[in-house]
Parts: sequence; structure tokens; C-alpha cells
Amino acid sequence: MNRRLVHMTVRPTPARGTLLWRGLTRACAVCGQRGLTRRWVTLREDCPRCGFHFERKPGHFVGAVGISTNITFGLLLITLVAGIGIMWPDLSPAPLLLAMLPIAVLVPILFHPTAKTLWVAIDLGMKPLEAGEAVGGAEERSAK
Repeated sequence: MNRRLVHMTVRPTPARGTLLWRGLTRACAVCGQRGLTRRWVTLREDCPRCGFHFERKPGHFVGAVGISTNITFGLLLITLVAGIGIMWPDLSPAPLLLAMLPIAVLVPILFHPTAKTLWVAIDLGMKPLEAGEAVGGAEERSAK
């Protein structure tokens, strides 16, 4: 097959449900490849299988920060409401703060890679793949 034609082909964008599932499970939204992170919080620049570049434009991952912030604040709100409900009417701020502090510190760090892959999936649902965005991973590209 002509290399020029390979780069011009548009890979079909998966269904939205598939995109969201892949994003939540930290898989490539385009091909489903796992193992996209180096260490815990560093997402690779490109998918090793399909070659999709995760940061589609500069500042792309601001949406991931928004997702992470909303998840963290949601968990903090649930903890606060549950804590008030459990301690009512003798409210004490110390136990609430002790319960909320680990959430405020750990959730953004631990959820960061999932927020990034989830944001890539949501973005792909809004703006489908264009020609040349997923042209094969390093193995596929070197074989051509």
C-alpha cells in the first residue's frame, strides 16, 4: 500500500460508550491499548499501538484538570455532608478535616492519569479523528 494513502486514511472514531469506557480504564481511546503511563502520573505522548498523539493541541489537558477538580470537590462534598449527618447535632471540625485532608491531597494525584485519558476520550467524542492523527505506532511505522 502506498505510504501516502496510509497517512491520509481516517481511522473510524469508536462509539461514545466505548470511548468513555476506554478513558475510564486508562486505555487509548482510539485503539484500546493499555499501559499508556510511565510511572503513575506521566502519560506517554503517543499511543504505542496506533500512534495517536494524546495532546491534540497546546493546552489540551486543561479539561483533564477540570475533570480531576470536579471529582475531588464532589468527593469532598460527599464526605462533608456524610460527616455532618453522622455527627449531627454535635459537630466538630477536627474529624471532618481529618477525613477530608487525604481526599484533597491524594485524589488529584491518583486520579490524574485517568482524568487525562478520560479527557482524551471526551474530546474525541466531540471532535472525531482527522486524517493522519492515528497512523500506527512505532512498530507499525518502522515496518512501512
